Amino acid sequence: MKGSNSKQNKSLNLRLVLSQVATQGPLSRADLARATALTKQTITNLVDELIAHQLIIETGQLKVGVGKPSTMLMLNGPGLFSLGIRIWPTRVELALSDLTGQLLQHQTQPRQNDVSLISQISQFTTLFLQQSAHNHSQLLGAGLTIVSASISEPEQRHQELLLLQQQLATALQLPVCAAHTAAACAAWQLLHGEARQLHSFCYIHLGQQIDTAIVFERRLLQGQHGLTGALGEIFVTPDQDHSNGDFGRLNDFASVRSLQQFVDKKLPGLQLDSADGFDRLAAQADKLNLWFDRATEPMRVAIHTLETLFNCQTIIIGGEVSTWFLDKLISKLRPFIPSIAQYGARDVPRLIKTPQVEQVAMQGLTALPLHAALRPDQARQVQLPPQSQLDARQQLLFCLDSVDAAEDEQ
Repeated sequence: MKGSNSKQNKSLNLRLVLSQVATQGPLSRADLARATALTKQTITNLVDELIAHQLIIETGQLKVGVGKPSTMLMLNGPGLFSLGIRIWPTRVELALSDLTGQLLQHQTQPRQNDVSLISQISQFTTLFLQQSAHNHSQLLGAGLTIVSASISEPEQRHQELLLLQQQLATALQLPVCAAHTAAACAAWQLLHGEARQLHSFCYIHLGQQIDTAIVFERRLLQGQHGLTGALGEIFVTPDQDHSNGDFGRLNDFASVRSLQQFVDKKLPGLQLDSADGFDRLAAQADKLNLWFDRATEPMRVAIHTLETLFNCQTIIIGGEVSTWFLDKLISKLRPFIPSIAQYGARDVPRLIKTPQVEQVAMQGLTALPLHAALRPDQARQVQLPPQSQLDARQQLLFCLDSVDAAEDEQ
């Protein structure tokens, strides 16, 4: 993406420069000028402003060829942080990451029936920041998602998420970005993971429902109503449920919810809503062979469908599971069904397992504020508190229209 040297495009240029540093850094000012087609003076002005707001820092010098060494720029990892909030039916999860995507703190608290959810999250956040020795002023924003225990309608889940987003933005006095977990994980992959150098990929998230995020030209597609990605709703078998006449959906075979239903019959009392549950399940993995046999072919069909429809560079897979479980599932998915992914030269594998699968969901949620700040097409997905509650950095990144308007008046 190229910038514009017009003064009226300063807000877009700021995002562009910050995005280049985030995904390609460390970079020099000359590197930024070449990548963005902006003049050296424009780059200097933008970099100085980003440094003043403690969004990027200078990190040493690099000597290449003849001439003076170049001062390199990178994100200010230790200076700013983002919050991740995941709401389960029985608990609240919080995480804190720095701007480089490193997960620093992670805590869980049971849901309190005698306290409203908004009040509990606010109190938990205050305590969480105190215990981690971080201040509210160091937060760029928060990423939010809801985990549903049932196969509820995607639109219903989405509306619940948007309502909670609006309430939390005011309660926490923070910009709040809401998304399903697959979209959050894809945002982290774009900024910090295997997808930093990719322009198109699909991210599959194995949760209570199976969701996917679709990325094209490094843009996270949202769909008409923000509902893109309900992969688990696709039909993968012609067999019908005689109780309602529905065909078999992917969620019925390969979701964590379907696995829990299977485990309830084989190992009663073992709950798979946390990494601890999967760790305990590892000792009984031989009892899951029938579930894997049933899940494998529908999952292969889903992967083939994504490849055929989107012809993406790769598919990245993660979820609310453990590493051993994901390894076993992937081993059974091979060989993949032949698809258009076979044609042409490939420089990345057809399927990539996300590293540290137990952490990626919370890392993804903490990446949402920075991702939204860097992408003009994602900015409208952010719910802002009253502008008086925003600090200068947040206004710079999330209220850029007003920044440009103020400059035009001067």
